Amino acid sequence: MAFSRMKPGSTKYLTQWLYDAWDNRFLFWAVMAGFVTIFPILYIPTLDTKVFNHSGISWEWGVVFVEALLFFAGVELWKWGKRIYIRHYLKDDYAHDPEADLEAGAFSRYTTMAMDTIEEKRAARNKKN
Repeated sequence: MAFSRMKPGSTKYLTQWLYDAWDNRFLFWAVMAGFVTIFPILYIPTLDTKVFNHSGISWEWGVVFVEALLFFAGVELWKWGKRIYIRHYLKDDYAHDPEADLEAGAFSRYTTMAMDTIEEKRAARNKKN
């Protein structure tokens, strides 16, 4: 689920991700179910120790936060490197066509799950063959 601005022209700056997530209802409800169930599983005293046979973590939260920080830093470093690579090696492909933006070109098929769009792409692909 992308929490970045997938639709830059939107006026819903803080809540656009919620509308994007709602477009894929299965993913939305899976994330909500995971969010809602994690707290009872971890913090209801008898349920966590007797049923799921685990205990809460203490110093391990430090590991969680460090790993999350490293992950986000790695993602940002990857995106930065990709921008530099495209700017340096593929500048002629992208410089003259603002519509050939990396996100629009590479990820445009994932921003919608409308059946007509999928069917149009299949028809276009079959037409080429």
